[in-house]
Amino acid sequence: MAEAFSNVGLLKFLLGLPDLEGLGSVALLDLAKDARAEFLKKGESLFADEHMERHLYLVDGEVELVANEQVLQVIKGGTERAKQSLFRVHTHGLEARCLKAASFLSLNEDTYERYIATIKPKENASGISFSDYQETDDEAGIIAEIQREFNHNEVDLPSMPEVALKINQSIQDETLDIQKIADIIQIDPMIAARAVQVANSAMYASSQPVQTIKRAVQLIGLRAMRAIVMSVTIRNLYHPASPLIKKRMKTYYHHSIRVGVLSRAIAKKIKGFDPEQAFLAGLIHDIGIVPILIRADKHNEIKDNADLLEKIIIDLKINIGAMLLKQWGFENELITVVQDAENWDRDVKIADYCDVIQVAQLHCEMIGGRRMDAPPLKELPAFERLDLEGLNPSLIVAQAKQEMSEVIHLLG
Repeated sequence: MAEAFSNVGLLKFLLGLPDLEGLGSVALLDLAKDARAEFLKKGESLFADEHMERHLYLVDGEVELVANEQVLQVIKGGTERAKQSLFRVHTHGLEARCLKAASFLSLNEDTYERYIATIKPKENASGISFSDYQETDDEAGIIAEIQREFNHNEVDLPSMPEVALKINQSIQDETLDIQKIADIIQIDPMIAARAVQVANSAMYASSQPVQTIKRAVQLIGLRAMRAIVMSVTIRNLYHPASPLIKKRMKTYYHHSIRVGVLSRAIAKKIKGFDPEQAFLAGLIHDIGIVPILIRADKHNEIKDNADLLEKIIIDLKINIGAMLLKQWGFENELITVVQDAENWDRDVKIADYCDVIQVAQLHCEMIGGRRMDAPPLKELPAFERLDLEGLNPSLIVAQAKQEMSEVIHLLG
């Protein structure tokens, strides 16, 4: 291990691993004694089922986790994800493919498991706790199984594609001018095409046709562009194999767009709210469903069982959605939207985007959306906080219908 670490450096690295928090010096020295370094060049791979006896961590470099030629996640050395086990599960066909030359810390699996068993279980690394389930029947057992997998980081949350991540970050950088942002957006032809199409839609009706990315950004604004990027990204994160999961993904996606469009329409009526931020908040309010559908598509007992799938979604989508947005580096106000979108009695002093999303969801019911276990619209605390007494829900929905259909057609 001296090739990668001095003795002090190795112990310092081990002390920084969340998995080993709470281990004593004897245990750490024992793990360090049998530790070794592994080095890979760009393009080379490590396979999970070939490392059953070793526990791997990425020290530096960059890898992508790939299964069945589907990129699950990109991991960079020095990040929080790199401090967790490279292979959380040893599934056949799962590989870590080097995007840049990389080095890894390899620990003996038996020694690792022996000492890990002595550590008292703690809350998951996201800081979000999961409730306990009584495994009284088969369904409860499956729900508990899926919950444990996410709780113990055994499921890799989907990574935002590199181009989308760059666009998302650049749009939030107030120092960049419109042309530089347009240049970044043009890297991805799909996102660029969708941006121009949306700029020419009923949502942003312009007297002159929009033909360039720069003009699209100028017309619809940076926050709307961020929403379009997220919409296209989410749509292309995963393509399910199961007909049920495929149908549920489509339902999720269309519902999110409807809530986004309605949120934008409502925010336009309220002073102090950015309609485009409301559009983005509506698009991502149910984002936790996506990782659940990805996992369910590979689970034989879930992928064809609609009732069980909905139970899992209801139980886990909030916590998983918050975990995903934290991983993607989203701001707290949008994480709050995911956590409290259906917390109808939430007690806050100042109206926020979560209030807008709650009101939009109840408007969505009027056009056949999912029925919410919520108070009537005008008795909703969010409705009162937003001071929407003069709002005509039927008119809002009627005016937004064309925009919904058009955006669903363009983005969905």
